[in-house]
This record gives sequence, C-alpha cells and structure tokens, in this order.
Amino acid sequence: MSKKKVSFRNPWTWVPTLYYAEGIPYVIVMTVSVIMYKRLGISNADIALYTSWLYLPWVIKPLWSPIVDILKTKRFWIVIMQLIIGAGLAGVAFTIPVPNFFQYTLAFFWLLAFSSATHDIAADGFYMLGLSKHDQAFFVGVRSTFYRFAMITGQGLLIILAGFFESSTGLPATGLMVHSSPQTENHQFINPGSLQIAELEGELRVVKSTDDLQLSTENLNKATADSIKNFVKEWNVSHKFYTVDETGSAKTVVADDQLNWLEIFIRNTFGVEKPPAPKGDETGNIGMIYFHLSKAPSADEMIAVTFGRESGDNSIELIEGIRFEFTDKNWNQPAIALVQLDPKLKEASSAYFEARAGNIPLAWVITFAILTGLFFLFFLYHKFI
Repeated sequence: MSKKKVSFRNPWTWVPTLYYAEGIPYVIVMTVSVIMYKRLGISNADIALYTSWLYLPWVIKPLWSPIVDILKTKRFWIVIMQLIIGAGLAGVAFTIPVPNFFQYTLAFFWLLAFSSATHDIAADGFYMLGLSKHDQAFFVGVRSTFYRFAMITGQGLLIILAGFFESSTGLPATGLMVHSSPQTENHQFINPGSLQIAELEGELRVVKSTDDLQLSTENLNKATADSIKNFVKEWNVSHKFYTVDETGSAKTVVADDQLNWLEIFIRNTFGVEKPPAPKGDETGNIGMIYFHLSKAPSADEMIAVTFGRESGDNSIELIEGIRFEFTDKNWNQPAIALVQLDPKLKEASSAYFEARAGNIPLAWVITFAILTGLFFLFFLYHKFI
C-alpha cells in the first residue's frame, strides 16, 4: 500500500504574504476607517465613539479561538477569512455612496474586524504547525517585518492613494498665494453678509475671493483676533458649511445681526486711544478668504471643498476653514477661511494654499475596490500555496 506523498512548500512562499495579509485589515479597521470618516464629514465625536468599538474583536478573540482550533483546519480558516475580508471590503466600497453610508460601512467594518481577528488566530496557528522550531525562530523576524509593511501600507500608501483620487476627480483645484510684508497695510475685512453672489457662466467650479492675499506683519490685539475667529466659526456653522468644530462639539447658531466682530474691530482699531497692550495680549495678523460655487449643484449633491497649505512658510497658518460643504441651499453664500501669521514673523514671506473639491466618496470607493481585488488575490494565492 503506497503512502500519500506530503508536499512541502518553502516558507518564503507563504510566510511574508500571510502576515502582510494579516496586517492590512487591522490597519484598515483601526486607522484608515477613521481617516475616511473624517474626510466624509463625520464628526469627531461619532468617529471616536463608534470606531473605538471596532477593536473589541481583537480583545475577545480568545473566546472563540477554541472554535477555530476544533472546527476544520487552520488552512481552511485562513482561506475563508481572506474571502470574507474581501467581501467586507467590497461591501464598504458599495455602501460609501449611499445616503446612510455611516451605518452601512460600520456594519461592514465590524465584519472586517471579526474576520481579521479570526484570520489572526488561524494564521498564528498555521505558523506553529507548518514550521519546525528552527524555522519558527528564523522566520519570526520575517513575519514581523511584513506585518509592519502592512501597517506602512495602510497608514501611508492607502492614504496617499485616496488623496490622489480625491485630487484627480471632481472639480478643478484652485490656488492662491498669501504674502506677508512689513510694508503692507492692515487687511481690510469685508462683512460677508454684504456680498452679492450671482451665478456664473461655464462649468461648476470653486470661486475664491482673491488670487493674492497681502497681510501686514503688524500684530493684532488678541481680543480683536478672538472676536474675528468666533464670528467666522459661527458664520460657517450658521450657513451649514460644517456642523461641528474641530473637537466635535456642536456650535451655537446665531443670527447675522448678533455677529458683531466688525463693531469690535472698529472700536479696537479706530476708537479712543488706549495704552499699549500688555505683553502677551497681541497675536499674529489674520486674513479672510471667501469661497463659493459658480452655480448651484444638483438638489441631492454635496460638494466638499478642502483647503490647506501646499507649500511655503509654515509661519503662515490656516486656522479656520479646512473643509466646507456646499449644497444647492448655500452655494451662493461665502464660506470663510482664516489664515494667520506667526506673531514673530516680521519679514516678507509667502505660502501657497489650494482649495480642492475632489469627489471624496468616489475616491474612497476606488481605494476600497482596489483593496477588494488585493484580498481576492490573497485568497486565490493562499488557496494553492
């Protein structure tokens, strides 16, 4: 009676790919999901509350690890979990464009989390069974290295990829220069409520108030600066360009006639002569930049505009207006961004800022579609290797 021949695979053919595949879903669930939700406009409070629970499957995985040990083989669980992970990634990609995407994508992230934790159990068990003690010691560094490569892929390459798709889809990007100079006069603030914005000809695009913003290096009184910042935040919230501040706390919506920063600015600048401000009571000069759309988007469309510094002096900082949401209800209202100079900046300098209105949901759909294809390749490869 002939014995069945036992096939042997070189560990180099499966150890690196197995642990690379083990790390990818973990970093997607724990890191990439947070960045994606932030880009899609979910509040920090909701992101922190719901995504923190996604770590639970890794915490309690010892509870069902005996099931993985008893039922079927480690190889079976590895291959099936990679197939389910691919299906979960596809589910995220398909549900990003739908109206209630937050709830649906969270459900698929939960599926990814449980599948990934189960995959970890099976992969580590297969590693122990498939290698001799000598090979286990030799490949421990290899598996750790490729697991770290997976972390780098998720936290770096995937985010770069999504950013590339954001910048190459949607509306054209538009840029502007911000200059500082001791010779420049103080920035003239315009009451946004007085701006009359009409529909423009041509394709839908983002319109900015200036191509070149000149700011004086003369410092502002801190009370004046704070009043301007508060006004801008309240203006943006009241016109639904965003609904929460950077900490995730809801902002108070106020009527336009209550936003009296202009009165404070005039009083502090042109009022009765005051003694010099105490040391520490001044801050860097502030400039306003206004954005709106050239025409109304469709009724069910939301145009997300992101604004940020692309290059130049770090002493010229964006302090308000990282992301705006335009709809057919507020497209013809000015969204306000604030840039501020470092109070120590006393010389001529410049920085380049850019507003992008890429199709953010489409960018993440493409990113997760690529991940789906990657995991189906892992499934096929490990099924035979």
